Amino acid sequence: MSDKNFSHAATVLPVDDVRATADYYRDMLGFEISFEWGDPVTYAVLKRGESVSVHVVERDDDSKPSSVHTALYVFVHDVDKVYYEYRSKGVEIASEIGDREYGMRDFDIKDINGFLLSFSMNL
Repeated sequence: MSDKNFSHAATVLPVDDVRATADYYRDMLGFEISFEWGDPVTYAVLKRGESVSVHVVERDDDSKPSSVHTALYVFVHDVDKVYYEYRSKGVEIASEIGDREYGMRDFDIKDINGFLLSFSMNL
């Protein structure tokens, strides 16, 4: 059943430094900063492509991100292109690119907050 009332979803990542995170996603991962709120900035919306949106918000507790579970899984058309783009910029690669038995070609990175991000395409 199709539910046309739903438009899209966004991941919200709690971080210690919204400004540094927004700058990292812009400079290292190629995202656009499409919205910032607060002085100093405590919330930002980062976008890449037509439908990938990441929101970052100032963390209000001492919890830390998991480096075991993926915080964001991004589907792309050419994962090798993204992999080499990030590698050339010195982004921390958490798992090397490869074809997986579950039918995907993917790789993982860790952002400056320790969040695990996966980039993938169908085989």
